[in-house]
Amino acid sequence: MDLVLEGLKGRKKLEGVLVDTGATFTCVEEDVLEEIGAQKLPVRVEVELGNGEGVLADSYGAAAEFEGRKAPVVVISFPGAKRIVGVQTLEALGLRVDPVTGKLEYVREKGVAYFYLASTR
Repeated sequence: MDLVLEGLKGRKKLEGVLVDTGATFTCVEEDVLEEIGAQKLPVRVEVELGNGEGVLADSYGAAAEFEGRKAPVVVISFPGAKRIVGVQTLEALGLRVDPVTGKLEYVREKGVAYFYLASTR
């Protein structure tokens, strides 16, 4: 997947990033996040790696863009981080992975989803 990340200082296109439906957040190297000016969030998250090892990751706020769709996302980073796109980013962009073909598909119209159920009382 080719994904553009954007922060306060600029944008960076990340080509051929692995989509991981077992990962919650998108993960990239810290220098990429610093380069684009992603906003560091005041929370660190415990991340379990594929080998069962736990690491503490910094979290950042950024914008993600794919094929003209753009949404706010949380991106994490830690030493040795590999680039992946997690399900939170897919959901924010209105995407999912087709379990049969493995290809990305749209699940809603372009734009950020916001559902509000007003009280009928």
